[in-house]
Amino acid sequence: MENENAFKNMINPVVVKKTSSVFKAVHPAFDEKNFQKISAKLKDLELKARVLAITEGLRIGLPENFSASAKILEKVLAEKKLTGFELWPISEYISQFGTNHFDESLELMYQLTQQFTSEFAIRPFLLKDPNRILKKFEAWLTDDNVHVRRWISEGTRPLLPWGAKIPSFVTTPATIHLLDALRYDEELYVRKSIANHLNDISKHHPELVVETLKGWVKAAPKNHREKIDWIKKQALRTLIKKGHPKALSLMGVADKTEVKISQLKLNKEKFKLGETLEFNFVLESTGSTAQKIIVDYGIGFLKSNGSISTKMFKLKTVELAPKEKLVIKKSHSLKAITTTTFYSGEHELALQVNGKILKKTAWQFKV
Repeated sequence: MENENAFKNMINPVVVKKTSSVFKAVHPAFDEKNFQKISAKLKDLELKARVLAITEGLRIGLPENFSASAKILEKVLAEKKLTGFELWPISEYISQFGTNHFDESLELMYQLTQQFTSEFAIRPFLLKDPNRILKKFEAWLTDDNVHVRRWISEGTRPLLPWGAKIPSFVTTPATIHLLDALRYDEELYVRKSIANHLNDISKHHPELVVETLKGWVKAAPKNHREKIDWIKKQALRTLIKKGHPKALSLMGVADKTEVKISQLKLNKEKFKLGETLEFNFVLESTGSTAQKIIVDYGIGFLKSNGSISTKMFKLKTVELAPKEKLVIKKSHSLKAITTTTFYSGEHELALQVNGKILKKTAWQFKV
């Protein structure tokens, strides 16, 4: 049965009709009747394909000259009658057809990101001329609009999820100065993007990220320390899971951890897709001083070749007093994921403390 609440249904015949009406109002030559033929094609298409179908309809209905089309798009955005996902095709239109018109496209994206987002639309422009984009972004660092400031960080992420990778930024990080200028932003929305951006960079340049954050911590005035501490924790999450010594040190974790894990129990031994794996264990300090402890857990999935591929997840950060014992419980849903193929057989649960695996146990999975 068709899921009426599926994301793809946010792009529907009503949106097509509304879009054609808005464009017709600002551009009388727009062929509404032809554009609305798109509606008949939507049923068999997924979300992105639906967006691209409307984008193609805009290409046909707008002037071939991008400068002329840009003026129409500017009027549509000024009307503010299209909202949310209804604006996605405009983002796609700019990214597909505007890369030879940087100034006009950047101004359109500047307006668009305040109503929807331009984090994906900017990617082809970064691939073509990153320095030109960075220079423009530098001028917008103090913009009054939070969405513009967040766009500067999010749009330039080297490894933006669902967005085109920017290889030059992966090889040579060129955005630290932008993040540096935004790090005290009052909006968590912006600071969250900064943390995710740094986490991207940490996957290829861990030392740079650690040193950057170390400098931020040292320089932060009292009224901004909480902001930097939050960014630090989020930005270092991948390095913490990997047990990176300097990242752990920056989080206040000692080189040597004096703890042990015992009484690890699972709610059952055999699981099926869609069930929930529940586990609990005792974390005990064996040291004579207080310790900061970062606990992660890993789900080791069986691969087609018989090996185990473990994905780590955050669990808990605690301060353990000398000889203190703590019972920790966690649930993990074994729901279907489109990016993962599951195989029947023996899987693993791993418990990691301060970057080191201290305990493993096997569990059976039936697809």
